[in-house]
Amino acid sequence: MSQTVIREVIKNVWTISTPFELGSMPLGHRSTAVKLSSGDVWVHASTPLDTETKEAIDKLGPVKYILNSSLAHHWYLSDFKKAYPSAKLIGTEGIAAKKKSEGLKFDGEYGKDPASTTYGYEDEIKTWQASLYLKITHSLTPHPL
Repeated sequence: MSQTVIREVIKNVWTISTPFELGSMPLGHRSTAVKLSSGDVWVHASTPLDTETKEAIDKLGPVKYILNSSLAHHWYLSDFKKAYPSAKLIGTEGIAAKKKSEGLKFDGEYGKDPASTTYGYEDEIKTWQASLYLKITHSLTPHPL
């Protein structure tokens, strides 16, 4: 039985949750998929791309953007990029160097790219960076809410 939980939390915004433990501490993984007004899909990819997750994302539309949120949330980027090779891969500063051995090519890096850089989804999703626990992370706000 799958332990993946997929929910539409608000219109056109889904969360994908899977179990994850660090030692004996249950933390969980969470990805977010947003269906944009164009019909394209924006995915914050930090959960395994299991069959259930891929089928749910595929039902939303073509994946155009794959993002990671921090240098700690990178394990499944290769799986997502292989499944959606035409999607833009965008990460946080330093992620391209960290994933170089996997042959991933990033289309952008928050914090490394000029602050004025746009990636194509900013009319519908705002992201921002914060330094938390010695790592850079970004978060999102779909709008209008």
